[in-house]
Amino acid sequence: MLIGILIFKKPTPAVLEIYDRFLEASAELGHNIVLLIEPLISRSSDGTILHDGEKLPAMDVIISRANFIEEPSLRTYAIDLLMGAGFTVVNKGPGVGICKNKIAQHVLFDQQKIACPTWGIARDPKQALEVACSIGFPVVLKVAFGTHGKGVFYANDHETFSPIAEYLAIRDGNPVIVEEFIEEADRKDLRIFLIDGLVVAAMERQAAVGDIRANTSTGGTGHVTKLSKAEIHLAEDAAAAVNLDFVGVDMIRSKKGPLVLEINSNPGFKEIERVTEVDIAKLILEHAVSKVTKQS
Repeated sequence: MLIGILIFKKPTPAVLEIYDRFLEASAELGHNIVLLIEPLISRSSDGTILHDGEKLPAMDVIISRANFIEEPSLRTYAIDLLMGAGFTVVNKGPGVGICKNKIAQHVLFDQQKIACPTWGIARDPKQALEVACSIGFPVVLKVAFGTHGKGVFYANDHETFSPIAEYLAIRDGNPVIVEEFIEEADRKDLRIFLIDGLVVAAMERQAAVGDIRANTSTGGTGHVTKLSKAEIHLAEDAAAAVNLDFVGVDMIRSKKGPLVLEINSNPGFKEIERVTEVDIAKLILEHAVSKVTKQS
């Protein structure tokens, strides 16, 4: 089969590492892979999808990797265009936009009764401080659009909180999320990878010294872990809420039980493959191929 890997902006080294893994796995499975970059996709007057000025060749399936941090609607139109032209796309629909907008995610958590740290949304620094005081310090501030731990700030008290909230208000004027800091987690979290709604791999991540963010892109390291039944069920509920083909669910262990921090529609898998020895790239490709065979 010919499989497209759709990305949404110029690839970074990390994105290319993932693409290389797909190349390796596709060779093993006997498929061909091509990289598609969204800004080069357009629609001609007759409805033909163009890529780099040429007609996009027929592909059996396209896997979208939402590597952007902007307002989702400014990017996900490419998925809609491709689907409208008859292409089969894996990881599509409203769930992509929800995963890329942390505020939309938190509203979804509330609607679906998904356990997460206590939180509030504030439009300005004064409101943000009121929310922080009601939750109790220390707290975490999060911007709506961020990735790899960027846009996540720790505030131990009023003095450290206010300058951060004021800066974020000036920077883009968007609402911010103020969230409870789970001290007993000891700066660790879980990254749980799900495909077709089922857990296929999981690791515990430890933040680097001097940081609260356990993301491996910010220096965190992964370790083998065993999930409890409650953690598996919560991860499955979170994945079902966004209804995507594959997701990474970030979770934290607390005195209240497992809590969801975030759902990622473009989860990296280099570290989790290393830690668990699970071939994530191969599993994603096999799932994408199964979507095509079920339709035929």
